Amino acid sequence: MELNVLAFYTFSTLAVVSAVGVVFFKNIIYAVLSLISTLIMVSGLFFTMGAELIGGLQILIYAVAIVVFYVLVISTVPEFKGRSVDPKYMLTSLPVGFLIFVELAYVSLYGAWEANKGVFTPEVIQEVGNVKAVATMLFTKYLFPFEVASLILLVAMIGSILIGRKDHVIDEEAK
Repeated sequence: MELNVLAFYTFSTLAVVSAVGVVFFKNIIYAVLSLISTLIMVSGLFFTMGAELIGGLQILIYAVAIVVFYVLVISTVPEFKGRSVDPKYMLTSLPVGFLIFVELAYVSLYGAWEANKGVFTPEVIQEVGNVKAVATMLFTKYLFPFEVASLILLVAMIGSILIGRKDHVIDEEAK
C-alpha cells in the first residue's frame, strides 16, 4: 500500500471520528475542539489528493478564522444556553438528518463519476497549475455562490452577537 493511500485512509478515519465528536459531545468546548480536529483532518485529505491550495485555505480560513469566530460567539452567549438540550429539537432533527444523509449518499455514489468531467483535466492542471485552475473557477463560474456564502456568514455573525448581547443586557438591567 502506498504512503499516499495510507495517509488518505488515516486522515479520513480521524475526520469521521472527530465529526462524530462534534455531534455527540455535550460540552460545547469539546465540540469546538473536535471541530478543529475535523477541519485539520479534512485539510490533510486535500493535501493527500494534491490540492495544496485548498488544503492551505482550509487551515487558514476554517480551522483558524471560523473557529475563532465560534469561540467568540460561545464566549458572548451565556453558559446556560450552550448546555440546554430540548428533546423536541432532537425529534425534529432526526428526519432532517436522515434526508441530508440520503442526499449526501446519492451525491457520493452517483456524482463521483461526473466529477472528472470539466474544463480542467489533469493535463491542463499540470500545465497551468493548481492555484490558477482554482482561482479561474472560483472567480468566474462560482463568484456569485462565493459571495453569497460570505454574506451568509456575515449575517450569522451579526445575528449571533445580537442574540447573545440582548439577553446579557436584559440580565444586567434586572439586577
